[in-house]
Amino acid sequence: MRKTILTFLSTLLITTSFGQNWLDVGVKGGYGLTLLFNQNIFDDASYNHQLSTGYTFGGKFGYNFGEFHEVTFDVMSSSFNQKFKFNVMDSLSGATPEYQSSVAYRALDLFLMYRNNNSGRYFEIGPMISLIRNATHTNEFLEVSNSDASPNWAKNGYGISMGFGAYMIGTENFGVTFGARFNYMISDALSATGQYYNYPTNKTYDSYKASHPFSAMVVMEMNYDLGYLAQGKCSKRRKILLF
Repeated sequence: MRKTILTFLSTLLITTSFGQNWLDVGVKGGYGLTLLFNQNIFDDASYNHQLSTGYTFGGKFGYNFGEFHEVTFDVMSSSFNQKFKFNVMDSLSGATPEYQSSVAYRALDLFLMYRNNNSGRYFEIGPMISLIRNATHTNEFLEVSNSDASPNWAKNGYGISMGFGAYMIGTENFGVTFGARFNYMISDALSATGQYYNYPTNKTYDSYKASHPFSAMVVMEMNYDLGYLAQGKCSKRRKILLF
């Protein structure tokens, strides 16, 4: 993946006119659905995923290669949540009362995205790194509430992100966009400790299955064109001309 990214960026630098390049900065935020995908839990009839939500906010730095191509670096603070309802059989009565549980964590997400801008719309795709922090766990059956669950999660994870949207309002150097972004962690989000205890269900299955956080969020972004790169008339050195 790293070689592919470097090759792609090198191609853009070589094939795009340098005089049409400019920089932009922005702030962004989003809110939407979060889902912990684990095949064992999906196949477990006693466990049911509940509607769960999370948020993200942060900033971006963009380098535009002409009118249509851009590479952005995003730094985002995010939250992830997954709620469950599950049944546990009472060995004495045979009843299966229902309980609730949830897992949650905060993370610092880093994105390197390629964005294609065309006719007021954009499409973006790229890799992401998620640094998981401050994880908690609530379980009615175990009678725990917001207990520290950080040892069960891997400190670092990697994945892929994709998004799209449209420019809504703005001026010559400032614009607001609305869109959607989808994030999927390819690596297993659980640490060796979490894997050992079959977190978050603590149930033993026939075989181990990895856990992959997924999010689908509506995103608003405010961008400001910082300046463009130009060559001085009396030298070959490039310089940034601020707007």
